[in-house]
Amino acid sequence: AWQAILFGSTLLLSTLAGVHAANSPKHSEFRSKLQTTLNQHLSQLLKDDGSVVTLKGKTAKGEEALTFYLMFEASGNETFRLAALDLADQVLKDMRAMKFGVLPIKEKEKPGGQIIMGGGPPALGAYASALAYILHQEGGRSNDLKYLATVIDQFPWNENGWWASTIDVRTGESKLPMTQPTIINKNAGMAKAAGILSFYLRDIDPKLAASLKQKTDQCIYRQILPVQEADGFWHYNLTGNDPENKDVLGYFMLTTKELMDLQHFNPAYREARLNASLKKAQAFVANQIAPMAAPNKPSIRSHRATRDTPKRYSLKEDAKRSYQLGLILIGSEYAEEGIKIMNAALEHFPTGNVGQDGSHAAEPSALILSEL
Repeated sequence: AWQAILFGSTLLLSTLAGVHAANSPKHSEFRSKLQTTLNQHLSQLLKDDGSVVTLKGKTAKGEEALTFYLMFEASGNETFRLAALDLADQVLKDMRAMKFGVLPIKEKEKPGGQIIMGGGPPALGAYASALAYILHQEGGRSNDLKYLATVIDQFPWNENGWWASTIDVRTGESKLPMTQPTIINKNAGMAKAAGILSFYLRDIDPKLAASLKQKTDQCIYRQILPVQEADGFWHYNLTGNDPENKDVLGYFMLTTKELMDLQHFNPAYREARLNASLKKAQAFVANQIAPMAAPNKPSIRSHRATRDTPKRYSLKEDAKRSYQLGLILIGSEYAEEGIKIMNAALEHFPTGNVGQDGSHAAEPSALILSEL
């Protein structure tokens, strides 16, 4: 009991320190700059009649819908709320047009050579989570929330604690045998969606909510947390393999972000085990990745980097990493470093971009503003 009290006291002191820092003139200036940038971006995505321009990319609609809604909550701008609902309803319509509710991404080759139209995480986790939050906040959308939860609950699942990496959107079958563990960021994305929906479904459908929570817990506590290395790092695979042709640090940041997002939207996961694991991951980001990111001059190269990890995360070539990095650092005890990186990134924000470059910058930026 005393350890729990001590942990809670430490967490409270850390939170109070963060609140004090967030109210400093420097942080107020950053918040203002961030909100202005996002307002400009979203305004350029709107037509004269208030409707949203055509967006491109497998996650752009969902991410921009969440950005519009978070910015509505920050500013009270009703036009942003209507835009968020329009995009959310578009994604819902597209999902309902698919037999299993999973949007197609691209053609994939199964073992044996069969070509399928693939879809699934991490995109599925992203747009399902975004829609879940918007519809929950709006109220009166129980049927739609239950539909989203059913899509996630019926997605192929292994009882050992992982979801399929990709399915054939026409048959619902996994691209790979379900005995093969899925890479970690895809599992984290699905855990985020399942965990958030389990929270919102508690009163709507307790049985479905319990199923989603059980899967979330199985994935996080039996798979993701146990394979974290002592330095806080998660490998690309649950099995500990890091392919040389992948930017494994980028996938690590995405995994960390997904788990932080889960805590943001479902307070039940702001608990000791996940808090401790994320604190280690955040320290790894601060010590091993931030020094490799602009505007810092590269002083080290992480010992976890692979051949395809950039020598430096630049503000132009790797823009989305800057915003993921900023979110992780500002959401932890490294806010000063995160604000420095974000201030530099905002100078190159892809304002008005209708594709994933725009949405990948906007969504974490809106989440940062929501946290602050």
